[in-house]
Amino acid sequence: MMNRKERRAAAHKDRKLARKARKAGLPVATNLTSNHGGADALVRSRPPGRPSQALLGSPTAATIPAFTIPEPGLPFPSLSSISLAQLTANRANSQLSTGPKTETGRAISSQNRTTHGLARHNGAFVLLSSEDPIGFESLKASLTEEHLPSTETESILINTMAESHWLANRAQTLQNTCFDPQTGQITDAQMFSLYLRYQTTHNRSFHKSLNDLVKLRAERRKTENGFEAQRRKEEERRIKNERHQMKKQTHYWDVLKKDAETCFRIGQKVSQNRKLAAEDHGFEAQYTAELAKRGTAAA
Repeated sequence: MMNRKERRAAAHKDRKLARKARKAGLPVATNLTSNHGGADALVRSRPPGRPSQALLGSPTAATIPAFTIPEPGLPFPSLSSISLAQLTANRANSQLSTGPKTETGRAISSQNRTTHGLARHNGAFVLLSSEDPIGFESLKASLTEEHLPSTETESILINTMAESHWLANRAQTLQNTCFDPQTGQITDAQMFSLYLRYQTTHNRSFHKSLNDLVKLRAERRKTENGFEAQRRKEEERRIKNERHQMKKQTHYWDVLKKDAETCFRIGQKVSQNRKLAAEDHGFEAQYTAELAKRGTAAA
């Protein structure tokens, strides 16, 4: 005996399997657990295009083969059966038409789904035969002259801007064909809605590419400014170190200069003493007595 939660889960699974059978175009006969009365109700559905049949059990219902949904947990049966002869014939027929063989034929076949030219077919932008290629190139040249791309990425963004703007104008031109020139009323609401949607899409693509270009340049300027500030700091640090080294060298040479001057004066004094000693013989005895008085010995 299932409780309420289990009954609801089983009924939900039955309805899901029944929907799959209906999409396959097969009639369905299944037992769904009623959430209100607690009794089993027979539910039937018919394939699309067939007239409605009577409830199960009537004589007319026997003419339609019922497809029974299996119990939960059992494998889902095959929705169709085909004989070996039919399978062989289908495989033989499939070899009769395999599409174009040449590159020219494939190029023509690739344009079969091009109905309005508002989408980039196979990822490529294509000018229509009724449009002016010189005008498109002029638009690209104007955008290039205005923004002056310096990298390949910027060139791609500017090219995308030109294509998006051109496609938006193409959508606007096609919208004009959906109006009655006399009354101004929309004659084809479905196509007008389609053209308007494509125009909005390409306008957004244009502005997105423009914003990406602005952000890319802002990031590059920020990076360049950061490198410039770093270079200035490094240059200031280098100059500071050089000044410090110059001060150290200046102090070193000042000390050497003072030592040299002291040594020079000492040498001059010694030379004078030797000269006086050579001229005055009593000077040496007086010098020796002075040294003895001071408690030092003569060198």
